[in-house]
Amino acid sequence: MLTKKTRGGVVYAQLNLRFGDLGSLSGKATTAQATGQLLIRGTKNKSRQQIQDEIDRLKARINVGGGPTGANANVETVEANLPGALRLVAEILREPSFPENELEQIRQLRIASVESGKSEPQSIASLEFSRHMNPRPRDDVRYIGTFEEQVADAKKVTLDEVRRFHQQFYGASNGELVVVGQFDTAQVEQLAAELFGTWKSPSHYERLVNNYQKIEPTDRKFETPDKTNALFIAGLKLQMHDEDPDYPAMVLGNYIFGGSGGSRLFKRIRDKEGLSYGVGSSFGAPTKDDSATFTGNAISNPQNAPKVETSFKDELARTLKDGFTAEEVTAAKKAWLEERLVQRSQDQSLMGALGAREFWGRTMKWDEALEAKVAALTPEQVSAAFRRHIDSSALTVVKAGDFKKAGVLQ
Repeated sequence: MLTKKTRGGVVYAQLNLRFGDLGSLSGKATTAQATGQLLIRGTKNKSRQQIQDEIDRLKARINVGGGPTGANANVETVEANLPGALRLVAEILREPSFPENELEQIRQLRIASVESGKSEPQSIASLEFSRHMNPRPRDDVRYIGTFEEQVADAKKVTLDEVRRFHQQFYGASNGELVVVGQFDTAQVEQLAAELFGTWKSPSHYERLVNNYQKIEPTDRKFETPDKTNALFIAGLKLQMHDEDPDYPAMVLGNYIFGGSGGSRLFKRIRDKEGLSYGVGSSFGAPTKDDSATFTGNAISNPQNAPKVETSFKDELARTLKDGFTAEEVTAAKKAWLEERLVQRSQDQSLMGALGAREFWGRTMKWDEALEAKVAALTPEQVSAAFRRHIDSSALTVVKAGDFKKAGVLQ
């Protein structure tokens, strides 16, 4: 809890609940998603409209949802209405009514969304890339289904399964409540104990582990007739967690290469060559586990797609060969550190960071240490780390677009 004076007495709250383990959640991914979507659509004492009326009365913004391994609620309101908002969140999470007509609505919306994605370059490329990079057994809750599998699963889920899932897994045995803004700490602590203190999940909880596995590179192209945009995605897995000595250097290296508006990729492919509407890269490494991911992507006109891919690979090869300059590293450190400072000045962003640190048994001292490490990096250290961990021969490449109409032979 972080209490402070705010304009208008605004306060933010976030509740994260965690439940289940790999075995007990097996085969329940779609049911879990449906359960989370239905929570806010009715409780034992309130209809969907009455919930919305209460949110309006509280002058609040409340979002409640859930997935295969947990549920969450986000609240924005004013100090006087925080107790009422938390009581409403507790009612939504603990006493959902799961209206049958609402299940059919989310089913049809889900099917329509999947069906529309079957012809969209962004949906096709993103799905195929994610499936290749994250292979899982079909019954693993983290399995990424094909379009056809997603539709079939949506058609099969039943209201009885949803009710059983909620009864079996939902509870506040494991999780975090984070509150940032203007509020009374003692009042919130007492209310949290009252609303959630005795609400236990019947299921055993164990965090799902995400360890590194080698992914064989592939190069795939998908035709999407009559679509004006094309998507290019390239990426690889690398073995690293966020306590690795090279982690700070990889964060900064990615920031320079494609992770910022002034990155190498943006300056070359977007600004200089004018080949894409948007281009960038991302790097992420987990805590405790070691399955890190480096990814690049670009949206372009289909006829420019081959040039985008060539420029991306060329820029990556040049970076690996020549490294980063002192000027780039100095400028990137300044910009990255300033962005972090701005993020912490925004209460919603700070709330998310505090919740994540609490989950992993950390404090904001971890952030302070990371920023000190980044600030101390030399160009040689950043370049060496990038070379150690980025293997261009291991890149998986996926692209989708109307290449035939554009006359692209690639």
